[in-house]
Amino acid sequence: MAFAQFTYPESLRDIEACLRSSPDKLYHMGIRRRVSRSTLADANERHDWRIFADFAQILIARARLLYANDSFPWARFRERKGAV
Repeated sequence: MAFAQFTYPESLRDIEACLRSSPDKLYHMGIRRRVSRSTLADANERHDWRIFADFAQILIARARLLYANDSFPWARFRERKGAV
């Protein structure tokens, strides 16, 4: 479920699709088998949501310190070339 904090999924199906997209990387993180929606649903039901909220706040605080002096543009604007 901590993985989902980084990917901003909209459903358990999105989390499952992300996890299944790169099984070789999951193997190195200690996940040896395919992750199913029912397993994610069980984990989501059992774990307290405040654990993930605290983790997210820690990451946000670190990112603010790292990028405090950056303008951090998300896209460059071009006036000439365009497409529909």
